[in-house]
Amino acid sequence: MNKLYIILSLIIVISAFSGCGDAKSRPLATVDGKVITVGDFEKRLTKLPPYYKALASERKKDFLEDMIAEQLLYKEALRRSLNRDTEVRELLNEAQRKILVAKLIEVEGDKTAGVDEAKIEAFYEAHKDDFVTPLKLRASHIQVDTEAEAKEISQKLKEGTDFGQLARQYSKDPSKERGGDIGYFTKGQLMPEIEEACFKLEVGQVSDIIKTQFGYHIVKVTDKKEPRAVELSEVKGAIEKELRDKAQRETFDNLLKNLRSKARIKINEKLLEGEVK
Repeated sequence: MNKLYIILSLIIVISAFSGCGDAKSRPLATVDGKVITVGDFEKRLTKLPPYYKALASERKKDFLEDMIAEQLLYKEALRRSLNRDTEVRELLNEAQRKILVAKLIEVEGDKTAGVDEAKIEAFYEAHKDDFVTPLKLRASHIQVDTEAEAKEISQKLKEGTDFGQLARQYSKDPSKERGGDIGYFTKGQLMPEIEEACFKLEVGQVSDIIKTQFGYHIVKVTDKKEPRAVELSEVKGAIEKELRDKAQRETFDNLLKNLRSKARIKINEKLLEGEVK
């Protein structure tokens, strides 16, 4: 069953790339009288993902050979009456249902009215509190294995030794290559012990020694970006997508509600709970 399903899936996917010849009806190849036109070839090519499209464009003969192989295999499958096999027919029916349902959802989604500027602006004004960047800190970090090492480094810092120099010399953390710089972060992105210390510091301040399960740490806050309101221009695209998705969901829900109201549906709850696994 699994092998048959895989083979059938491949045929369905490959067949979806095929198309009837239109204006480009010149024949590229014939397979037992079945013509593969320039239009067929190009239509399938345009359906491929970019990487495979570029590859197929460079190896057109191989791509055409794949189309020929598909036609030969398809014809042989028909000769063996595999299209009448019960298993195959069940899979084809299932695939047809899924394709038709997907197309119906697409058609209904296309009916959704566009999102105008007024709706976008109204949504932005109503949710302004949500469009605020969080407080961000930037810090440098030194990690060592023992408290004695940490105390020695802390003393050197108090004496004026450069933090980045000490990080490169002593730290066990990969950030040592950058002088201990761990970049910008917001709450919830670092280990709790280190994060708690950082958010108590001002820019330029160095923490006391911090102990975690990974060792002993010293951090220095090097920059701070205060929260700010995000401009409408920065989130306009995201708002438009959210409103469009919401409208499409409502259209779909209304369609399904309408269909259910006209249908006769009975569910055997007892059987569902007791017998279905």
